[in-house]
Amino acid sequence: MNRVTGENDLPTPGLGRRPLLRLAAGGAVLTSVGAAARLTLYADGEPTADGVLALSTNAGSDVQSLNLPLGDDLLPRAGTRRWESRRLPTSTHSMVAFTWSDQDQPPAARIRARRGGVWTPWTLVPPHFDVPDGEDVGDDRVRGTDLMWIGRADGVQIRIDGRRPSDLALVLLYPEPRLTDELLEGPSGRAAVQRSIDDARVPRPELVTRKEWGANESLRDGDPTYNHTLKQVHIHHTVNANDYSRRDVPALIRGMYAYHTQSLGWSDIGYNFLVDRFGRSFVGRAGGARRLVRGAHTLGFNAESTGVSAIGNYETAQPTDVMLNAIAAIAAWKVDRFDRDPRGTIRVESEGSDRYSAGRTVRLPVIDGHRDTNDTACPGRHLYEALPKIRRRTARLIEAANQRPIVVERPAAVTGVANLGESLRIEPGTYWPEEAMPTYQWLRGEEPISGEVDQTYVLRAEDVGTSVGCAMTLTQPGVESVVQRPTPPGVVTARPVLEVVSTSRRRMVRVAVSVVAPPGVTASPDGQVTVAVGERTRTIEFTDGRAKVQFGRRRRMALGKHAVRVVYGGSATFLTTEWSGSVRVD
Repeated sequence: MNRVTGENDLPTPGLGRRPLLRLAAGGAVLTSVGAAARLTLYADGEPTADGVLALSTNAGSDVQSLNLPLGDDLLPRAGTRRWESRRLPTSTHSMVAFTWSDQDQPPAARIRARRGGVWTPWTLVPPHFDVPDGEDVGDDRVRGTDLMWIGRADGVQIRIDGRRPSDLALVLLYPEPRLTDELLEGPSGRAAVQRSIDDARVPRPELVTRKEWGANESLRDGDPTYNHTLKQVHIHHTVNANDYSRRDVPALIRGMYAYHTQSLGWSDIGYNFLVDRFGRSFVGRAGGARRLVRGAHTLGFNAESTGVSAIGNYETAQPTDVMLNAIAAIAAWKVDRFDRDPRGTIRVESEGSDRYSAGRTVRLPVIDGHRDTNDTACPGRHLYEALPKIRRRTARLIEAANQRPIVVERPAAVTGVANLGESLRIEPGTYWPEEAMPTYQWLRGEEPISGEVDQTYVLRAEDVGTSVGCAMTLTQPGVESVVQRPTPPGVVTARPVLEVVSTSRRRMVRVAVSVVAPPGVTASPDGQVTVAVGERTRTIEFTDGRAKVQFGRRRRMALGKHAVRVVYGGSATFLTTEWSGSVRVD
């Protein structure tokens, strides 16, 4: 809404441009909030169609806002210690809160809204118990209620019981929907499965980033503050209505972000993470989701914790199972890096809350509810009752991460020569984690060799002609074993024995050759043998391991001594073998 010259704006200490009280008919501007509101907005206790309380926007923001002081003119006394407004027509809004700045007890504030022409029942707007970033902001800090998401509404009525703060103000917000809100599917609370070998911790869950949900970084004030350790995860709820849709959530978070920074004066949204009823997880406060960003979520206990807020009102509704999974995934990711027991307790020192004075050391659950540290119903009865389930699921995620799968970095290999009598050895390679236990089983073909479970194996006669390899199994308690079967070095061979008989008669030489397999080898050598007598050579096939060669039948051998050399050419099973001797021709 554009600013009109000459408007008499309502004074406002809070969010955005100062609120405007407009007349719809004719566009005239009311110059006095109290009198004009009584005379123009109302007739016999009902709103007219003439005017509305109009929200406006800051430049560069699509969060419309109205911050309206509630004095006697708009919130008159309605009885002993009760103040109640008439039904106030407004432009479209979807979020409601109250602020004040004195030190008195928070007001018992209730609202009801007009949605689709129908007024909702009265709803309590509970006080917010947290302060900006743990800073010492003194007694003049802005205090506020939780920010209620009520859906699209165009009217509001207010009731205060007890004491009404003198500077009580109504905050109405309307974070305008964006096309990207409807398109954003986002993660589902599942933990990411990819991690480096060096990262032995719970992996980061899938998170919707600030950019993805539409954070306007110009609303932030100052740099993030970081904690030095993490002892706790505090669970909250945002006290919104529970009927929001998937596409409502990014705008809803933008509204909370604007309320925390512009109405309450915080440096950023208070929560570190938010989770919706669909199981999606959102990064809240800026500064790095992995880092120990100090939040403003748990008064007195922000210094050593992270805050996760469930979007919705879990005093009245049950949290969904996927929401609990998403909370557990964030909690496991955070506490595992500091070796905290998610089912245990821990000693922490209070910085000062309405339950524990500053400097007091108390023992609290590692995963607790907001009510454990402050006088509040947060995170709602049903979510608080679900905390044991969240703790168990967190512990299971941590246990599963510690029982991480075995990763083979360099595969195993069988070394050695596949010859009878030689030794084969399996080299285990490298793997992670190093404490995984390797075991070995030698195989003949696909069949295990009974009793052969050492890292080395000596090849025997029954192996000749087969392929001998080894299966190495890596085991680690609680995780699936990894079996490797490196390529065998080849078919096992044997070196045969050459038995040679050479004789001479009538200047002829006869050489008889037998190629004999080693003892125990059932295979029979085949192939060729080459026989040389002196300078004469012949190569012949042999069968059944035997061959005969004769020299000098056509051309007689010279008298004297002749060298005899026999070479077996080998086969797929038997190695090349040589024999040398001599024969005398008389």
